[in-house]
Amino acid sequence: MKKLLLVIFLFSGVVFAQHNKQSLLQPKYEDFNLKFWVRQMTVVQQYVSGKDINFQETYLFDSVGNLAEYRKRGFGGQMITHYPLSQLNSNELYDFDYDGDILRVREFDLKSRLVSSKHYIYGSGGSLIQTIQYSYDCSDSGVVMERTVTQFDKNERPVSIETYTPDELLLVAEKIKYDRRGNDIQRRITYYEEESTTVTTEKRSYTYDRRGNWTSCRYSLNGKEIYSINRKIEYYGE
Repeated sequence: MKKLLLVIFLFSGVVFAQHNKQSLLQPKYEDFNLKFWVRQMTVVQQYVSGKDINFQETYLFDSVGNLAEYRKRGFGGQMITHYPLSQLNSNELYDFDYDGDILRVREFDLKSRLVSSKHYIYGSGGSLIQTIQYSYDCSDSGVVMERTVTQFDKNERPVSIETYTPDELLLVAEKIKYDRRGNDIQRRITYYEEESTTVTTEKRSYTYDRRGNWTSCRYSLNGKEIYSINRKIEYYGE
C-alpha cells in the first residue's frame, strides 16, 4: 500500500515521482531507477558502529519488469507484499484527473479526522513540478500545523523541500543534488530557529555494476560515515 511503497523507496535509492494510480498499484523496475531487466534485488543495510544487519529487503520482478513481490526482514520480523496491489491505502482518499494522475491525497486517522492533504501540480507537458502538503492538528480545531512545498526537476526528482509554519515562517529547507545516473549524492538541510540556524549535510557515495546500477552506497552525516547499503542485483538472461 502507499505507506509501504514510501518505505520501500526510502531504502532503495532515489525513485522517480510516482503520481498516478497505476504506478502506485503496480511499480516497475524503472520506478526504482534501475536499468535493464532486473530479476531480483536484495538490499542489506548495516551500521558502521555495529555488526548487526539493520534490515534486509528483497524485490522480485517478473519478466516484463513489474514488481511481483516485496519482502522486508528486520527486528520486527518479516513482511511480504504481493503486487499488483488490489487497492490503495484505505486511510487515504485519492483524487485523480482524467489521465489517472493524482491531484490530491487526503490522509485520515482512525477517528476519521484529517491528518494531512497533499496537492500535486503539473507542468504543461504533464510532468510533476511541485507538491504542497498540509499537516493538520487532529484535535477538533483541525487547523494547519505545517506546510511543506517540494519542487521537482525535469526528471521528476525532488530538488528542494521547504517546510513552513502557519504564519509562513520557514522551519526547514532541504536541497538535493544527484549524480549523472540519477542517484542522490548530497542533501543539505537547514533548520531555522528563532535566533540561529543549524545545517546538516548528508552525503552518499556509490559503487556501480557494469549495467549502471549501484551495488553499494555509503551514507555519511556531517562527514561521519553512519551506515552502508549493499545491493545484490540479478538480471534476466544471466
